[in-house]
Amino acid sequence: MLKFHLSIASYPNQILSQLVVVAGLSCIGLFSGLAPDVSGRFGSVVFSSVAYAQDFSDSDIAKFARAAFPIEIERRNTQQKIRAMTGGSVPEIGCDRQEDIANLSGDVRSAVVDFCKFSADKIKENGLDVGEFNAIKIRYNSDPAIKKRVNQELRRLRGG
Repeated sequence: MLKFHLSIASYPNQILSQLVVVAGLSCIGLFSGLAPDVSGRFGSVVFSSVAYAQDFSDSDIAKFARAAFPIEIERRNTQQKIRAMTGGSVPEIGCDRQEDIANLSGDVRSAVVDFCKFSADKIKENGLDVGEFNAIKIRYNSDPAIKKRVNQELRRLRGG
């Protein structure tokens, strides 16, 4: 015979204990700059550094704009080349996704690789690394104040 005993008196203490543990771990994470990152694997939690929102200097914005302007022109030219090669279809490819690039046909792959090399060179020539460039690009796409600063710098660079 199976007996089941639930102590009602211990239940609030159990909840309080769990709450204290969760609050303690949250404070440790907050003060140490670590946050849980739940990956796609079941039950896997990885702690990684939190990237706090950063304010970019005017110099960072200028470097980004000087790199982004020729990259955008080259991106559009590369898209036109690929459209001509494929009859209008342009794959959605990122330079950081090497496996996707490897699956492209020869001429298309070559055009994408050339664009990625061009982009990396322009970013480096303008005093940024790819991570810094991407951080500003992400903020450009999501933060109207950063977008405004970049657009002002682009207008300044074009002389208008």
